[in-house]
Order: sequence, then structure tokens, then C-alpha cells
Amino acid sequence: MFSIITPTYNRAHTLDRVYTSLKEQTFKQFTWIIVDDGSTDNTNKLVEQWKTSNSNINIEYHLLKENKGKPYAVNYGVKHAKEEFIIIADSDDAFYSNTLNELKKVWESISDKSIAAIWSLVEDENQNIKGDKFPENPWIVDFKERVLNRNKQIQGDKWHCWKTNILKQFPLFYDEECHIGESHTWNAINSKYNFYCINTVFLTVYNSQVSLMNSKKPKKIIARAAYLSSYYGLRDVSIKDMLKYKYYRYLAFMYIKSLPNFSSKKLKLSLNKSLIASLIFLYSLPNKVIHKLS
Repeated sequence: MFSIITPTYNRAHTLDRVYTSLKEQTFKQFTWIIVDDGSTDNTNKLVEQWKTSNSNINIEYHLLKENKGKPYAVNYGVKHAKEEFIIIADSDDAFYSNTLNELKKVWESISDKSIAAIWSLVEDENQNIKGDKFPENPWIVDFKERVLNRNKQIQGDKWHCWKTNILKQFPLFYDEECHIGESHTWNAINSKYNFYCINTVFLTVYNSQVSLMNSKKPKKIIARAAYLSSYYGLRDVSIKDMLKYKYYRYLAFMYIKSLPNFSSKKLKLSLNKSLIASLIFLYSLPNKVIHKLS
């Protein structure tokens, strides 16, 4: 029923958390797809030990020839997923033992074919919920309601269980030199399908000192990520919506702001959209400067 995809790179020291929590699941109908993104530690030996042990977990292990980053590894795993639903589990996560059983029940209760994913809450290692709860439980929501029409965005980590056929249609945005946040892919999906959000915690995440969020990046890489994220966010949006919605105006501002440090000849907005983005940038810049100085 579930394909659980874990992208990992030199995380043999934390991967046991995922393994242990999967071994303790009360619902056993799942395949654990480990995509090793070119690790140089003993990840492969560790996984081989698990595969030959008596844990009753169906494990698929894929070792990539070189490190290409999380989005590439996730997309690789999605291509190999055969079950109806996909869960992406980072290499230092841990689930409650009833997670898969509860997700199964929720999916069986959903008759709406427009639902692409179940979204749920996340807790940290001290069992504190990370960020805001959803305004309703359940909250069946499209992109306009979740993002565009909200005065204050819902903050904090959220966790997802996806329909496999949806993720095969919408692979994570990927670039060889920078990380494009997963949220941009989720937003693209949410513009076509609804999300089923519940105020339930299934996942515990652990702070990592070598995570993408904590790593320092050169200015050009930061600009590249901002440019590409903005491009993908605005690529299929009308000029009317660029002007109407605060979220798109923010992306337009970031698109122009990144240009002195990065641009792409292949991936760029149309001339008309670029002109509108420039006008939005010039209009917004004084307020941004004042806010920064205050």
C-alpha cells in the first residue's frame, strides 16, 4: 500500500531511526526504498545487514554513482515506487508505530478524487509541534485558500503522504548546483489538486547540524536558488495574478533581486512578465529597505 522513500547521504549514524520506527509499524504492507545518494560511509553495509536480518521489512536499496542532492534522489525513488501511496522519510526521521495504520484509515475515509495528499503535523525531538496547526480538522484545501488568500501563511514543518500517480506527474524541481525547496513542487500540485490536512502528529524530526537548512551557501548559489524558485513559481501564472496576489508579488521581487548574481537563458520569464516583475520590484523596494533599517 505504501512506498516509503528515504534519500540518504552519509547518514548511517542516523538511518537507524527510520529503520527502527518502520520495524515497529503495526501495519506491514509497505516497501522501504532507500536511495543512497553516493554515500562514502558504511550505509551500504548497514542496509545489507538489515536486508538479511529477520525484520520482515521489504527493503529496496539503490546506490547512485554520485551525489546529486535530495530532489534527484527523491525523484529516483518515485520512479521505482509501485505502491498506491508514497511517503518521503528523511534519513533521520522517526514515525509513531501506528502511523501507517492511521494513514490507511484516513485514505479509506476519503472519497474525494481531487485529493492529492494527506498533510499532517510534525514534532521535534522534545515532542513540541513545529509551527502552526491547521485552521480546521480536517482541512480540505486548494492553493488559493492555503496560500494566495491568506493574510498570514501557516508556519512550520508539515509532513505528507502522497498519491503515487500524482508525484510521478510532478517530480521535485531539481537543479545540479542549488537546492530548490520542495514547497514549490507542493504548490504546483496544490494548484491542480486539493490537500487533506489533519491536526495529527505522525512524525518526529531531529535537528541536524549538517542539514540543508543549517549549511552556509555562497551568494551566487543563494541567488540561483531564489531565481529558479521564483521562475518555477511564476512560470504558469497570469500577469493578472502576479499583480493581484501578495505571494506572486514576493516571487516577482525575488526574481528581479537575484538577477545581478544569477540568470538563465533557458529558464526565464517572458518579456512581459519580466517587465511586470521589474515594476513590482521597484514599487516594493522602498518598503523593503525601510523595513530592513527599522
